[in-house]
Amino acid sequence: MGVLFKDKPLHTNSPRSSKLYWGLCFGILGNILMAFSIQINASTIADLRHLAIVIAASFGGMIPALLSAVLIAAGRILLFGINESSILGSIGALLTGILCGGISNINLSRTIKAFIMNLIGLFFVSIIFIIRIEDLQILKNVLTMHYFISFIGGFLAYHFFVFVVNSYEAQNQLKHTLMKIKETEERFRLIAEYSSDMITMHNEYAEYKYISPAVKEIIHYEYPELLDKNMFIFIHPDDIEQTNEMFEKALEEGAANSTYRYRTKMGDYVWIESALKSVHFEEEGSKKVIIVSRNITDRKLTEHKLQEANELLNRLSYMDGLTGIANRRYFDETLVKDCLNSSSTHSPITLIMFDIDYFKKYNDTYGHLTGDACLQSIAQAINNQITTIKSNFTFCRYGGEEFALISPSTGIEEGMKIAKQIQDTIRLLAIPHISSDIADIITLSIGVATNVPSRSIMPQELIQMADEALYVSKTKGRNTISSAQLSLEGL
Repeated sequence: MGVLFKDKPLHTNSPRSSKLYWGLCFGILGNILMAFSIQINASTIADLRHLAIVIAASFGGMIPALLSAVLIAAGRILLFGINESSILGSIGALLTGILCGGISNINLSRTIKAFIMNLIGLFFVSIIFIIRIEDLQILKNVLTMHYFISFIGGFLAYHFFVFVVNSYEAQNQLKHTLMKIKETEERFRLIAEYSSDMITMHNEYAEYKYISPAVKEIIHYEYPELLDKNMFIFIHPDDIEQTNEMFEKALEEGAANSTYRYRTKMGDYVWIESALKSVHFEEEGSKKVIIVSRNITDRKLTEHKLQEANELLNRLSYMDGLTGIANRRYFDETLVKDCLNSSSTHSPITLIMFDIDYFKKYNDTYGHLTGDACLQSIAQAINNQITTIKSNFTFCRYGGEEFALISPSTGIEEGMKIAKQIQDTIRLLAIPHISSDIADIITLSIGVATNVPSRSIMPQELIQMADEALYVSKTKGRNTISSAQLSLEGL
């Protein structure tokens, strides 16, 4: 019966069709047991038919118990004729089926319920024997032997059926598991073979153990050329350390991500983005790392171009469009930073501000295009000069024809020297200016301001000092240099 219905296991929640199949078979089993019964007298027999009902009720509940009981009751009359013993036996079988089916719904362990059901079956058998056997000694012997055999037979039958059910359940579960594993393998293989990403598997030493077909398209190698080789021999030397760290992280923590350069068969390097995940193989007692990789070289090139464009935009945002030197925005931000540094290091800071004398008349005389060229020439000449003096200077166009030079760690004397060099540089350019009231070439009025801090320097203070010094130069007749120095000691 277990082999016949191995795909239809019997449980209380089994489909009704399965319960009907099992009930029919247990009914047949009960009739077979009656065929091998012990003859007590002319019309009375002793057998283990009630065990078929007990097992049916224990595992399947009311439906198989009642069906098997009905078949056994019918068989008792059909096999042995209509008589008092047959009628009593049929009634006993039906009552056993009803009571055992009812007990199957009680919330007890299946083993305890089976034991109680066996006692119920024996109870009805005992009543029939008491009614049909008049000799007390025979009755005693029959009951003793019947109880003994029923308990042993019931124990063996019950546990053998448990073994049959569990065995086929385990077999079905194993079969289902194997099917799932096969489906998973087929699915993985299908994904690996048709994926545009390269899927590889590595042992704990980073050696290739599996490579998907996409390897040929991404890095141009054939499968045998990579198998059992260490992946790090193909990685760019600058990327080996961080890639190895990600590989170890995947082994220890289960997952990691890495971006690196990989040498293709052509000898060039491509950018690879990989997701790493470790898998534990219990049968081998080892770990494997599965890596899904894709070529992101085009994306890296786009990112690089975007970064260059952002840097260019950033530079342009701080550059004066006409002269090519730093603009007012850059001047304001740099002066704030340099003042903070000067305050923290207690070092002086000098600001030189200058503008072109009578530049409005220059534009009126020569035109604005020539005026723009004049500004460009002056800015370029001064910018070339200051780069040979100090690298930390900041030269900016402050506005219109006015320029500014920020010089950190510079005292008033050195500031005046720099201002004089700027004045001489412009004089040597000898840019004609026939409309000037003080010379026939372009000249500069310069204001120099130095702050020696003992507390935080405010940028506006330094600008005001330089602007006042510049104003003094203009009032003195232009083409001169004036200075202002402020030490905040004692304030």
